[in-house]
Amino acid sequence: MHWNIEPNYWPVNVVIMAGGKGTRLKPLTDNTHKSLIPVGGKPIIRHLIDHLASFGLREIHISVGHLAEQVIEYLGDGCEPGVTLRYVKERIPMGSIGALTLKQRWPHEHFLVINGDVYANFDVHHFCSTYFARQADMAVLAVPNTVKVPYGVLEINQNGDISHFSEKPEYDLMVNAGVYIFNQKVLNLLPKRIAYEGWQLIESAMHAGLHVAGVPQDSGYWIDIGSMETLQKAQEMSQIHIP
Repeated sequence: MHWNIEPNYWPVNVVIMAGGKGTRLKPLTDNTHKSLIPVGGKPIIRHLIDHLASFGLREIHISVGHLAEQVIEYLGDGCEPGVTLRYVKERIPMGSIGALTLKQRWPHEHFLVINGDVYANFDVHHFCSTYFARQADMAVLAVPNTVKVPYGVLEINQNGDISHFSEKPEYDLMVNAGVYIFNQKVLNLLPKRIAYEGWQLIESAMHAGLHVAGVPQDSGYWIDIGSMETLQKAQEMSQIHIP
């Protein structure tokens, strides 16, 4: 896949959040950083970096904590010609987005932030362009997900009577993909130097009355590699979509 996008097309700080311990992927992560687990023969984080670079985003910050030196040793200051990597080191766990407060000065006003355990080929151009076109303070990539309830679901009215019954229903939802873009106003909502999650920042921005947009991913694939099951799905997907 090749994209005709000029380098640094958007004035954004690109940050991959890779500070987690990957406890749900034990024992694979006992001695290996989660982002270095191979998918289709290439570490998860390399897939992310290569995908971002294909859209002209060639200066990338990586937040690292647990087993940080493994990531730094593997990637160095750039894994592809023209790609520059910089690191933000977490001395204590900072959650999925709190590490942004560890760096005092960022070169740009806007932030494109991606969870380091995401295996996806979302359209970065569409995502960023939509954010700027809608003049949002924050945009969240949304992906479709079907939730299957393994029980019969009851709806009970105010009289205590069952008004509706569904046996093991399925619900089609849009879920948070762990990919965000936002401005300085949203960054300022982050508490300084404590653990904070992406979902908390979404709620904080909404409660502050800021413009938070959802951008559906209408093509491609997205997998949150947070379990052995989803890791296997990513391995299977990599055989279909060879980078």
